[in-house]
Amino acid sequence: MAGLVFPVIEAAAVELGPILARVGVALLGGATVAGTASLSGDTPKEDSKATPDVRALPRTGESCKKCPPEQTGTPVRRRYRMNRGPREYQGRITGRPYSVEEGWSEEWNWYNVDFDGFLSDECLLQEAKGDYDQFFSRSTNKPFRWFKGFTKITREIEVRATVIHANPPTKLKYYFQTPLTMSYFRTTLAENGIPFVVTG
Repeated sequence: MAGLVFPVIEAAAVELGPILARVGVALLGGATVAGTASLSGDTPKEDSKATPDVRALPRTGESCKKCPPEQTGTPVRRRYRMNRGPREYQGRITGRPYSVEEGWSEEWNWYNVDFDGFLSDECLLQEAKGDYDQFFSRSTNKPFRWFKGFTKITREIEVRATVIHANPPTKLKYYFQTPLTMSYFRTTLAENGIPFVVTG
């Protein structure tokens, strides 16, 4: 309902503006009040030398903000021990260069934290988690006790969330190749205000 009210008020102001200006002039005895007595047909637009005193802001009322990771982050080449599948998945999701043969992936480093990818037009940092379901027991759907990687990923989520939330309008999104891994991290991501998706 609120979405309908503002356009109606805006339209009324446009239609009633000249009438209200005339009423204001009549009430003030012809005195000019900050240019409000100017009527829409008084001066042809092409001949007008008028300039606005105030610049328009976005409708949300927020001023435009620059994207912090774009301003201070840098692409870095990282060498992590990673199988072909997850490395290719990360490259496919982020669009960043990588080499399976040479064992590296390009990531985005910002505030000394590595992110798998960065989309500047969305001010979006990315994390891609590929093929982690292999570290779950098929019978219990719980992680194997010998695999300690999930504890590290949980800490990374918390650190990344802290950096992101302290630097608006920066966003972060996690991409999971497999559903079991997403289910495992769903609560941690939600508690830290980080959106996620399963891409398959």
